[in-house]
Amino acid sequence: MTIKCLIIDDEPSAIEVLVGFIAKTSELTLVNSFRSPIEALSFLKENKVDLIFLDINMPQLTGMELAKILVDPPLIIFTTAYSEYALESYEKNALDYLLKPITFERFLIAANKAEKQLQNKTGFNLINTNQTNNNQETIYIKSGSKTHRILLNDVRYLEKEGHYITFFLHDKKVVARLSINEVFEIISENNFIQIHKSFIVSQSYVETIERHQIKIGAQYLPIGKTFRMNVHNHFKSDL
Repeated sequence: MTIKCLIIDDEPSAIEVLVGFIAKTSELTLVNSFRSPIEALSFLKENKVDLIFLDINMPQLTGMELAKILVDPPLIIFTTAYSEYALESYEKNALDYLLKPITFERFLIAANKAEKQLQNKTGFNLINTNQTNNNQETIYIKSGSKTHRILLNDVRYLEKEGHYITFFLHDKKVVARLSINEVFEIISENNFIQIHKSFIVSQSYVETIERHQIKIGAQYLPIGKTFRMNVHNHFKSDL
């Protein structure tokens, strides 16, 4: 899936950062970038994009004002150095809000949100060439200096330790600096459930459920006391 992106920001350095991030994310393609919101508006009247990275504080026309003007707008991710605009940005139905200086990890979370929403809108999912009969949702996770493409169907469970989350796949594990809340922004809550303050499991791989633990493959994962009722109600198992 190719997501056509547009950058609108009056700061050249901010544009440079986003251009670099987009170039490192294979599903994103940069169509154009503008320092002038007026020029960008003219471009959008003649050209269709899927996603706009839109600065809020700009001369002539603010990002908020531009978002109001757009007819049938694409997905919008606001970018700004001022956190006080966060609530207003979500009231404008923004997909996400990136606070400058933007990190690549946070950028990837926003990009994953965009891909998920566009997949839901179009009914299109990336397909694993080794399993052509199964549509599989894909996410991108930054781990150290590398960005990993992960098929959600391959994720068995996740473990939180400190500021890091480990994704346990069928043949490897990927460690990323993420919080639990950030994880649930990029994975589907329909397929995953938190069973403990440190563990999230894929329902597809759960083999047995006991009062205090869940078995996935050879691993037994604890069910936290505060999660127990929800877990057993979810799986309709006995306490």
